[in-house]
Amino acid sequence: MTPKARSDVHVNLPALQKLDAMLIEVMDSMVDTEYWYEESGSRADGRGKNNGPRQSKKWWLPSPRVPEQGLSQFRRKRLVFQAKLVHQILKAAKSINEQVLFQMPIPAAVMDALPKSGRASLGEDLYHAITTEYIPIEEIFVSLSLKSEHSVLETINRLEGAVFAWNQRILDERSKRSPARHSWNFMKDSSSELQKMSACIDRVDTLVQLLKSRFPNLPPTFIDVLKVQYNVDIGHAIVEAYSRVLVGVAFSILSRVAEILLEDDLIKEPNTPTATLKFDLSSDVYLAGITETPPGHIRRSLMDQISLVDGRFNTVVKKKGVKQLRW
Repeated sequence: MTPKARSDVHVNLPALQKLDAMLIEVMDSMVDTEYWYEESGSRADGRGKNNGPRQSKKWWLPSPRVPEQGLSQFRRKRLVFQAKLVHQILKAAKSINEQVLFQMPIPAAVMDALPKSGRASLGEDLYHAITTEYIPIEEIFVSLSLKSEHSVLETINRLEGAVFAWNQRILDERSKRSPARHSWNFMKDSSSELQKMSACIDRVDTLVQLLKSRFPNLPPTFIDVLKVQYNVDIGHAIVEAYSRVLVGVAFSILSRVAEILLEDDLIKEPNTPTATLKFDLSSDVYLAGITETPPGHIRRSLMDQISLVDGRFNTVVKKKGVKQLRW
């Protein structure tokens, strides 16, 4: 028999290699530029770590500098074009990453330690909003009053936890359903409840997609981290890691381009033809959350949750035969 690559790896791996080559080509093309970098605080105007527009940015990185008259129209236009190309690469790599994460199963080793109740995972207020059909998803989004990247990530973790609990409940109910064991009225009531759960899952999925579209640079969610940590499929591991690295590199390039364009905007008049050549990813909307919450704090929060799950799993193993309470 002739060895044959798995269909998902056979399709995704060449695509990722192509995206990788395109990123390298973009970076190699950034030569003879009109901008350069200097250590923070070295500019003659006295802008340093504790003053100037970079006060809330990553001050430990070199600061971009542009000529006193700003970037030429040709160079700025080219930079915007490169950023748009990198943005398309980012979206493609992120799509592949989300696809493979969706295909990766939640590890059975930690399933018993995850939430069993959607209400407990969401909290009373969010649970009421999700289960009330006449409340639009956009209205729920506004009512969340999310002020930091960490709060957004915590909200998505709660939503995904509820979806997991409801999906498990649906599977359990369908596996237990039997005409010989249950009356028709019981089955009818159970079917109605499952339909309501499915509707709630659809509403939660819509809200999660809305949150991710408004905050596209979020770190991995809790369940995604668990999937990667406990994954045993080498094909999934390769595609997920490769796509995640490409997403990170592409986003770093976009962040640096945004800083260069911001530096150029500080010099030029806002209504000049050159200054109007903008790129959406340089806006605060796209970069929201990059510096609001320290990345280390988010990583520690995820690790605390993972440790909590590991602890619950060990407890379940030690107490075989004792079912975990719903919470």
